[in-house]
Amino acid sequence: MTCLQLFDLDLIDKIISPEDFHKISLDSPATDIFTDFKEHKALVIEGDTDAADTLKLMLKAHVKMKIVVSKTNDFLGIVSTNELSEQRIVAEVAKGSSRTEILVKDMMIPRYMLHALDYKDLENAKVNDVVSTLKNYGLRHCLVVDRSNHHIRGVISSSDIARKLHLHIDIITKTSFKDIFEVIHA
Repeated sequence: MTCLQLFDLDLIDKIISPEDFHKISLDSPATDIFTDFKEHKALVIEGDTDAADTLKLMLKAHVKMKIVVSKTNDFLGIVSTNELSEQRIVAEVAKGSSRTEILVKDMMIPRYMLHALDYKDLENAKVNDVVSTLKNYGLRHCLVVDRSNHHIRGVISSSDIARKLHLHIDIITKTSFKDIFEVIHA
């Protein structure tokens, strides 16, 4: 058995990422820019978790979106830092909720309001097709489903695409009825 040599890290200050080695363009296969849950564990949060604490943890971990699940790991929806923003939490407090009573499931986008791409369509698409779809629907995140197996296969993030392409992707989010309702009843 050989004992390997250890080195000091005083001159090391960078951490590499896959983007450093795999160049992506708008003509690359769309499967190159999605987070495949067959290869990467999904970032999930239980719906009964405190919303304000979740926002702090997400910001600290540089995570913009999580999949919301029940205690039994059933899919409930998604939540992003947008839904958990301080402004939205304050709006909930103004409606009479205590700050500590506001849970992720109260702020999430429930699954019945979500749409997803089919993995089979993604296999035949280019990155440009995905960017166009995200812009057209005003989505910063989009789930990818394997309809034949009835499960969520992965997620696409506009910020991940922008980072991999080294360019800004301007997504103008569409105002939902939920947003309008919240403004009127705040």
